[in-house]
Amino acid sequence: MKRRLLLQAALGSACVAGLLRAAESRTDVLVLGAGLAGLHAARLLEDQGARVTVLEASDVAGGRIRTLMIDGEPFELGASDVGGNYGRVIDTARRLNVTLSPDPIAIGEMSFSIGGQLLRAADWSESAANRTVGEERNVLPHVLETAYTFRMNPFGENVGAWLEPKAAPLDVSAASYLQAQGVSPAAVALMNIATDYTSLANTSMLSVFRDVARARLGGLRDTGRALHGPGGFPRAGIVGGSQRLTDAMAQSLTSPVRCGKIVKSIESAADGVTVRCADGSRFAADAVICTIPFSTLKNIMIDPPLEGAQRDAITQCVYGGTTHVVLEATAPFWDDDGFGPSMYMDGPLERVFARKARDGSIRHFRIWVNGDGADRLDRIGSSNIGKYVIREIEKVRPAAAGKLRYLQHYSWGANPYINGHRHVFKPGQVNRFVHSMGLPWKRIHFAGEHLRQLEFGMEAAMETAERAVVAVLSS
Repeated sequence: MKRRLLLQAALGSACVAGLLRAAESRTDVLVLGAGLAGLHAARLLEDQGARVTVLEASDVAGGRIRTLMIDGEPFELGASDVGGNYGRVIDTARRLNVTLSPDPIAIGEMSFSIGGQLLRAADWSESAANRTVGEERNVLPHVLETAYTFRMNPFGENVGAWLEPKAAPLDVSAASYLQAQGVSPAAVALMNIATDYTSLANTSMLSVFRDVARARLGGLRDTGRALHGPGGFPRAGIVGGSQRLTDAMAQSLTSPVRCGKIVKSIESAADGVTVRCADGSRFAADAVICTIPFSTLKNIMIDPPLEGAQRDAITQCVYGGTTHVVLEATAPFWDDDGFGPSMYMDGPLERVFARKARDGSIRHFRIWVNGDGADRLDRIGSSNIGKYVIREIEKVRPAAAGKLRYLQHYSWGANPYINGHRHVFKPGQVNRFVHSMGLPWKRIHFAGEHLRQLEFGMEAAMETAERAVVAVLSS
């Protein structure tokens, strides 16, 4: 790949599907996965003159970026936040004439449903439902995680410190670590509602501090704001929805993304690499950049097989789920009961965000459930989830009875090509896997959010793509 190659001349649509001939013509690089990492890698490779083919299992490019349009307004189901120092994302948007705007998400006042009681923020510290202790009682439930992880953060804004040997002792259960530092079990349980992992008990504290350091570098200073979800750190959004960015990236490629290509095997040999898909199609190249999430990659045959810690990082990987449910309010029930329309709950719905329109009115609600809670909600089933969610809200807010209508829902855990919205390090897995899980294997190079080191979110996907592209071009 050190030689410079001519680009293919033919332009096409952003994504094409359908059966192809059993033996495809050989390209320089196969990119597996058309999310941010895969699309960024493909664009960089084409800029260097490489012939690139991008294979995507689903019927649309974008990976974990997906925008749902409801009544002309974009609802983000996946990655959406553009931090002020997301240089790669901002530059790509500028080059493709994709417009950014200040954070478009505004939410209604938060109320709290804890221990069977519906509470206002002003009532929390003295409520009998508040089982936290000491100064914890003065911290609202939805910001407990921010308040205490920021206070304990040993890295400051040093986003690379988590990779240093001296950080290794922090690779323990986040719940156990927090309690060892004096945080009450009740406070940890409240943090667990909104945490962006599977659960704090099954997440490495070292990876939590990694995220806190990056959030601080990104501008989050107010520990009275939630670390995860809308209303958190300073951010921008993409006008019209984040999917406009990945659509533009896909459309900018010389060769259209091949959608509907479910990879079944990746076979490296002395003279190249062959990828076989479920529809019988076969693709050959000098090298592969694989951005497929480990949650899916572990079911794909790699020959020769991976070895040691790199193999275990994939076969033992954990991904946290996220499920969104969108409702429409047919009447402002929050005016009737006098509580803030948004809710932080210790029940199965976890967080309910009332979305403010540009004029300040509220019409739509988004239920946002993460981690183990998302897995439990998914088991309700698509045909019953709307009724179930509305019934749960009506239990804690009788004023909402008959005033909510189900619109849509989406589960990343139920997406068979992703099986979760983000990679999670279990306790002990950072030390075991972080330095080997992304290494090249034969003719395969790896990229994707699961291999992030210094960055966060959308920027992390692009960071990993650049590392893989440099490795391919240097080989």
